[in-house]
Amino acid sequence: MPTAIVLGATGAIGQQLVTQLTQRGEVERVIIVTRRELDLTHEFPNAVVSKIHPALIDFDQLEAQAAECMPAGAVAFVALGTTKKQAGSKEVFRRVDYGLVLAFARACKTAGVRRLGVVTAHGANAHSKVFYNQVKGEVERDIQALELPCVFLARPSLLLGRPDDGRMGEKCASALLAPAARVLPRSVRPIEVSRVATAMIAEAIDGENEYSFCVISNAAMHQHGE
Repeated sequence: MPTAIVLGATGAIGQQLVTQLTQRGEVERVIIVTRRELDLTHEFPNAVVSKIHPALIDFDQLEAQAAECMPAGAVAFVALGTTKKQAGSKEVFRRVDYGLVLAFARACKTAGVRRLGVVTAHGANAHSKVFYNQVKGEVERDIQALELPCVFLARPSLLLGRPDDGRMGEKCASALLAPAARVLPRSVRPIEVSRVATAMIAEAIDGENEYSFCVISNAAMHQHGE
């Protein structure tokens, strides 16, 4: 498994995925699917930058172009996501968190990717009345329907360690909940972005079970590093 591919590499979890993947001896290169030029030493200050290979693509052609840069047998990760406020509308939010994520999953199937890990959310449910959770549930459902060799979903609760990206609601909630985090049940306890990445990489590289689909719960992710 010399190659890993990451979509959403510049986000909080994506940065951790890229950094931790480059620090793994068995990973020879990390392809990051991006729509813009990146200053790698700035974006990933603790990574082994020589292993990072950006693949600049047009996100309007994501499925076709991403498939061309993926070697068969690689593992892939999706940490792409936005908010309704950042997107500006429900339609744009859905285009990113559903449309682009599903297009990438289709590219993975075309290319013969061995394992695909996708960050969704605690509470993801296609039948939820909460728009955010509904979209996350819908993309989970439709990725599963693609019948890739192996898909695992990471469903984190409130994220800790996120950089200042304008998500003031989440930052305020994190500040309020952090002091009480240790007494909350692991199923809903806020979780560090680094731990989410660690759990996903462990599932992709170290996992021994062969399965077609599974979910890594927030509680399970908390067990990594404890």
